[in-house]
Amino acid sequence: MLVHLHIIMGAFALISGITAFSVQKGASLHKKSGLIFVVTMLIMSSTGAFLAALNGEKLNIVAGCLTFYLVATAYLVVHPFKNNDRFYNTLLMVFGLMVGVSGMIVATSILDDGGTKIDGQPTQVLVVFSAIALLASASDLRILFSGRLKGKKKFIRHIWRMGIALFMATTSFFLGQSQVIPEEIRTITFLVAPVFLVLFLTLYWAVRVQFWGLKTRT
Repeated sequence: MLVHLHIIMGAFALISGITAFSVQKGASLHKKSGLIFVVTMLIMSSTGAFLAALNGEKLNIVAGCLTFYLVATAYLVVHPFKNNDRFYNTLLMVFGLMVGVSGMIVATSILDDGGTKIDGQPTQVLVVFSAIALLASASDLRILFSGRLKGKKKFIRHIWRMGIALFMATTSFFLGQSQVIPEEIRTITFLVAPVFLVLFLTLYWAVRVQFWGLKTRT
């Protein structure tokens, strides 16, 4: 049951996420698809981390927790809580820090013992995930001291965190779970194209906001 929920939410997350990144920001379709993306990603990542914990898959635990953290903090930067906003952001910052530190400890332990893989993947993947969590939580700490982000910085924070989360989900499905895709269409182009599309859209919107601003519909 939980596995099916994880898969269904993942499918909706991929569709809604790419839609939200592709359409004009602030438009009705962006708002609706973006909300669906947030909800489905939070469910997908939390169930994925839980299932990974049951199976002892440390890399997937970190991946699931990191995805949850990135989506939650990306959403809150543009939709802050009216009350106790600082408390929830502090809680998420601590969560991200714990994910990063625990991931680094596991990766260092494996590398020190001469290991090269974790859950069938290169240990360096865990290092990258952990580094992202640490850098993001450090950014959270800076914001807690300096105050809420405004203008371009707010939207860039929203874009790159959502983009990395969507990239992780897309990579996990099209490259990590390619065996579930019908063999007739399981070509390298079909598998890689969505991953590069997410990278392109994330970079496009980050550059556009940085240099030309973001015009939205209200």
